[in-house]
Amino acid sequence: MNCMYVNVWIHNMQVDELFDFLNERIKSAPKYWHNHVDTPFSISGGYVMISLPYDSYSNLRSHSVIE
Repeated sequence: MNCMYVNVWIHNMQVDELFDFLNERIKSAPKYWHNHVDTPFSISGGYVMISLPYDSYSNLRSHSVIE
């Protein structure tokens, strides 16, 4: 297996924060979910699915708490 991607759901206002974390510009990772059904209700736009390569997902997982 050469490449595996993991889909995560993140609030649309935190996409920049996610990529800032993955590029080591900030130290804390935003909250994320594995399934859109589990995301909390949002009045400010909802959630988007981001597909991450496994190494990026592993980094995210090691620094944040999954909801």
